Amino acid sequence: FLGMLIAFLVVRTSFPGKGLMEFTSILNFAVPGTVIGIGYILAFNRPPVVLMGTLAILVLNFVFRYIPVGIQSGIAVLRQIDPSIEEAAQNLGADRMTTFRKVTLPIIAPAFFSGLVFAFVRAMTAISAAIFLVSANWNLLTVQILNQVGSGRLGVAAAFSVILVVIVVTAMAVIARLVPGRTGGMAAIRIQEE
Repeated sequence: FLGMLIAFLVVRTSFPGKGLMEFTSILNFAVPGTVIGIGYILAFNRPPVVLMGTLAILVLNFVFRYIPVGIQSGIAVLRQIDPSIEEAAQNLGADRMTTFRKVTLPIIAPAFFSGLVFAFVRAMTAISAAIFLVSANWNLLTVQILNQVGSGRLGVAAAFSVILVVIVVTAMAVIARLVPGRTGGMAAIRIQEE
């Protein structure tokens, strides 16, 4: 959601620092995961904000690590949509938020779906930053797969891999049900124009 919101602000609004916002939002993707993991350790390991060993630090890491994918897919699809569609909704009395929710969001649903799926799959299979952030009390599935392969237990590693694939496919199915109109945003507009 944050990625699509930033994409909307970058493409559809004009404000000072817009280019800087776009640049800094994508900058996180250019930094290696190990550097990000060490940065999170240094930033969130002492008061006032101690997040080490919690789920929150992993969620924050994955959200901000893969948000550029959502931003770029949102920017790409918004640049293909004629702004007059949104202007028509505003001329008919809808405010900006209603226009975004009722007009723009259904059109950008395919980009939202692909960004969400990509971010989830990458978060489920990422090791580089997460290996530094997970506590000793918890084992990530991808780290456990690597440990099993390193120990020569390929059968256990294969079983964990099947579990990982089932989790990812199930999540993709749930995301597909939650994101309505993910395949036909532009088709719906063409039908309404005709």
